[in-house]
Amino acid sequence: IFNEWYAKNTSKKIRAVVRAKGESGQKIGTAIPYGYMKNPDNPKQLTIDEEAAKVVRYIYELCICGMGPTKIARQLIEDKIPTPTAYFKEHGMPYNTKKAINTKWDGQSVIYILENMVYLGHTVNFKTTTVSYKVHKKMYNDTEDWVIIPNTQEPIIDMDIWERVQEIKKHRRRNTATGRESIFSGLVYCGD
Repeated sequence: IFNEWYAKNTSKKIRAVVRAKGESGQKIGTAIPYGYMKNPDNPKQLTIDEEAAKVVRYIYELCICGMGPTKIARQLIEDKIPTPTAYFKEHGMPYNTKKAINTKWDGQSVIYILENMVYLGHTVNFKTTTVSYKVHKKMYNDTEDWVIIPNTQEPIIDMDIWERVQEIKKHRRRNTATGRESIFSGLVYCGD
């Protein structure tokens, strides 16, 4: 029983320290977002990695041109652009994956880049949490529970482009199997 209390109490203290650190504006995650790298002078600060930032800007441009995440992923594969994990491995940067490195882009990776507010120059903390100190399953928090600290690093994408992309994603239209767009596309949704 005492061991359980000790573990629970330690977990509560560590969570409080991490919460205070995150609310003060410091980045609490260890992962470096694609398009950035650690500042050599201050490892807590991020600087733009121009080579990867070009790819991020390209993804946003393709979205504004009307391509969806899957088509963007296909275009990136066609252009032989390495995935973020493959890029990190090539350049000797740390990456968070225990699985085999995927060499092909997928729509989910593109969506993550299109929705990530870090490219506006903001730090976003507390996107995820764990159930308890015993269960380490990752749970996603509601956007109201996120702590967003603006202007913590140089932005890759400006606010106008970000807002246009989010508006496009909100009113996404899909073509039919014949390649034509339905007149109800983007207007009518399934009630269930």
